Amino acid sequence: MGNVQRLLTWSIVILPWLITLYLHFWLAQSDAWSPEQPYRGLMSVLLLGLGMLISFLLHGRLTKRRGR
Repeated sequence: MGNVQRLLTWSIVILPWLITLYLHFWLAQSDAWSPEQPYRGLMSVLLLGLGMLISFLLHGRLTKRRGR
């Protein structure tokens, strides 16, 4: 049961990051942002950073709950 719970926890934790990665891919493929768009690099970093931050906070919350 421990391995299944660990796999489920990591799947939940990585989900926000994967969603923002897909959103970034989708925006690039649908030509929603062109390479000439100002601040495109900054928006990419902020978008991916937001997904990583949410994953990090979610990981902290789940491991804190598991430690109780």
